[in-house]
Amino acid sequence: MTPTSDEERWAVWMVQAHRFAKRENFTDAVARTKLVRDAVRKAFGEATEPGRRERLERRLARAEEQLTSMESRYAAWRSAIAARRQQTIDEAAEEMAWPLPMPVD
Repeated sequence: MTPTSDEERWAVWMVQAHRFAKRENFTDAVARTKLVRDAVRKAFGEATEPGRRERLERRLARAEEQLTSMESRYAAWRSAIAARRQQTIDEAAEEMAWPLPMPVD
């Protein structure tokens, strides 16, 4: 499928962003959502027809809302990773104190 209009392309990009987020690939999900937001902003600035401006305004609001949601999920994901990493670091001294396994003859 080849998107024929900007709106179809943005819809495809948003689906891709949701699929990235579903797989916890938040870096790409946030980047793709920002791409949609920026493209819609540009189109909104160039639009002159009231109906098109209204549609673009709704799409822009939706993109910004989803971007906020994805960024918060991304921040939570990063903090969970940082907590696990810190726990591993904190337990390193205890692990290093364990005796080495006895070699088998």
